Amino acid sequence: MPISDKHIPELDGLRGIAILLVLVWHFTGMLVDPDQGNVQYLAWRYLIFGQSGVDLFFVLSGFLIIGILVDNRGSPNYFKTFYIRRALRILPPYLILVGGFWSCVIVGLPYFDRQIPLWSLLTFTQNWVMASLNSYGGMSIAATWSLAIEEQFYLFAPALVLLLPSRLLPKALITVGAISVMARSTCFYLWPENVYAPYVLTPLRLDGLCVGGLIAIAYRNPTIWAGILLRRMVLLVVLGALVAAIPFYTWFLRSSLGHFVLYHFGLTYLAFLYGASLTSILIWSGTPALAWLRTTSLIGVGLVSYSLYLFHPTFKGLFFVLAHRESVVLRTPLDAALLAAAFVSTFVFCFVLRRYIELPAQELGKRFRYDEPRSAVHNAAIPVSDLGR
Repeated sequence: MPISDKHIPELDGLRGIAILLVLVWHFTGMLVDPDQGNVQYLAWRYLIFGQSGVDLFFVLSGFLIIGILVDNRGSPNYFKTFYIRRALRILPPYLILVGGFWSCVIVGLPYFDRQIPLWSLLTFTQNWVMASLNSYGGMSIAATWSLAIEEQFYLFAPALVLLLPSRLLPKALITVGAISVMARSTCFYLWPENVYAPYVLTPLRLDGLCVGGLIAIAYRNPTIWAGILLRRMVLLVVLGALVAAIPFYTWFLRSSLGHFVLYHFGLTYLAFLYGASLTSILIWSGTPALAWLRTTSLIGVGLVSYSLYLFHPTFKGLFFVLAHRESVVLRTPLDAALLAAAFVSTFVFCFVLRRYIELPAQELGKRFRYDEPRSAVHNAAIPVSDLGR
């Protein structure tokens, strides 16, 4: 059985962590007024780390997508199956979001504006429009910039995996990731007034996806993975150091050096932080130490993380529009009540969406199977228990 068909419940829990980071930031940290008290100030200064949940999603996507492609690179229906499955996974919730968003635009609801044209949303090129505007456009659709990056990554990743010899693929991912880091830093250095382009443009955000892809390759190579397992305590030390840096990194994000830190080395730091986290989770998968990642509630959140990410800005906007509030903020008890109602409603909607739209579409996708590779052997990663603990 290909490794990509193996269910690792901790990864569902990790998706839950990723979306909760984003939600905490979007429902509190980005909305509070730091001048209203110490609690608000601390939330404003440190909850901005929640935006890094997107970087965790990138690392996870790189791991999962490159893993699927590597496992099935010899399949005769490689491209067809990959793109049909991706379309059935991505498009149903996304098209509902786009349709709902533009319905709100047409009726002229506040908070829903037409800065991001419909054609860009339908072609997953909205991130390029945002870069040209130096703005996210309407905040209710802004989160889709990261989805556009992943969809554009899907355009070249299958060809890269298929055409390159296996021995060159890791080098290619390292090269692409390094060029992306340098290009992002150069972009910000040359055009510091455009603070959105380095954040939303695909060529400048590939390091996290490449880190995830490298982990996928290592996980499938018994020799490399055995070496990682033997050095797992070193990995924990590295991970501990990266985690210890979080408060300092977050403090800088709310300083005058915020964009400088973010674009010159901050996003790369996050790729390594979440890459080390993912590798550690794979090593200790199934052990009592990670039982918290396998809890039903966290896995449940992870299973609806995609739709939660898509729809939560829209629900925030709708509740504040219906309450005739001019902007989405967190300053009064009424604001808190509206945000709480939007938060709960988003979860309810997304669980219903998963039950009646996403799951049927994914089940349909499973009918499209990769034909057996002509000449491929699926290696199983070595569990940590085989080397002793």
